[in-house]
Amino acid sequence: MFDIGMWELMVVGIVALIVVGPKDLPKMFRTLGQVTGRIRAMAREFQTTMNAAASETGLDEMAKDLKKATDITRDLRKVTSPRKMGMEAVKKAAGSALDDEAEADRPLTETEKLAQQRRQEAEARVAAAQERAAARASAAAEAAEDAAAIADDDLPPPAETRTGTADT
Repeated sequence: MFDIGMWELMVVGIVALIVVGPKDLPKMFRTLGQVTGRIRAMAREFQTTMNAAASETGLDEMAKDLKKATDITRDLRKVTSPRKMGMEAVKKAAGSALDDEAEADRPLTETEKLAQQRRQEAEARVAAAQERAAARASAAAEAAEDAAAIADDDLPPPAETRTGTADT
């Protein structure tokens, strides 16, 4: 709690010796030790009372549940670690054809299942985006055709073009 080194204690001791005197110094240290013991006892009693109140209100059970939840999230982070997923992908890619056949027979790990699920979701998002882009493009093409048809209806008929002969 306090960062007091050996030299600081020596200085305090010398000052106490000078101020209090050699006759009353042992009595002062004894009193100081008793006061320190009482303060520690009061702190210990306070901590015990607070722990008892927490256990009565169910706060300690909530703390245990919170600890379990953090343990579960830590485990999930380990399972879904991108580094681990990347290493598994590298190992899988580096394996021989026989290893690939042997791996195909074994059940998928949680990481591999999650990777497959994420890949499928990404493919579905890409397909949906492509469909939306195609729908926008066709709507834009229809709007352009409609605008062209309206513009053609509003234009006056084309005038006769002259060829530049002197007959007229």
